[in-house]
Amino acid sequence: MTGEIDPIALLTIAIALSIGGFVKGATGSGAPLVAVPIVAAFYDVSMGILVMVIPNIVMNAKQVWSYRANIRPAQIALLMSVGSIPGILVGTLLLTNAPQDILLLGLGLFLGAYLTLRLVDPQFSISERIAVKASLATGFIGGIMQGVVGTSGPLALSFLSSQNLARPMFIGTISAFFLTSSIIQVPALWWEGLMTLDWVGISALALIPVWLCLPLGNKAAQRLSPVAFNRWVMVLLAALAVRLIWRGMG
Repeated sequence: MTGEIDPIALLTIAIALSIGGFVKGATGSGAPLVAVPIVAAFYDVSMGILVMVIPNIVMNAKQVWSYRANIRPAQIALLMSVGSIPGILVGTLLLTNAPQDILLLGLGLFLGAYLTLRLVDPQFSISERIAVKASLATGFIGGIMQGVVGTSGPLALSFLSSQNLARPMFIGTISAFFLTSSIIQVPALWWEGLMTLDWVGISALALIPVWLCLPLGNKAAQRLSPVAFNRWVMVLLAALAVRLIWRGMG
């Protein structure tokens, strides 16, 4: 992948980021889950991951600071974050060495699995003792997913939601995990030759459409029921999954 991006690609990225920011404003999460597949569906997975690096760091740093007193139990957040470090390195190595069609197919199947999980919506919970034991492994696998497909959201969301945490604890813990993954991802991408100074600038500019659309998402969430909004998001993700799988198999 070269550092040159044509105007059509920039427009596509801006639209993808705007939709991602809109979804995050409406639901509180999901910006990379939406933005990365949109970019990947038309270009490649690496581009989608690169443009989200700086927005991920800034958005999650803001949430960690806002919910810093609610990161409890701290041991779970710490173990997940520590586990994500080697996972990110492994995932980034796979990103740079795996064929692009395999990455597209993998991202499409990943979205399909996530949508299936959302539809099935299993009602189960795990104890804090089991969650602590599983945190390190969950962080490691989540780090691999972050490195390869640009988001570990579905795994982390499923793991933490199974613990029935209060909303402030949930947001604080998952934001700490996402922040660690995003920070470690920068030198990993740089080491593999993907993150250049040009991409740092582009990723920094990516904050603009994300932050502009955050309040729009908040307003939309007030007018549209959460169930209806989530259905539209799932329809979008389903369409992206089909396109990614089609491109991967083609």
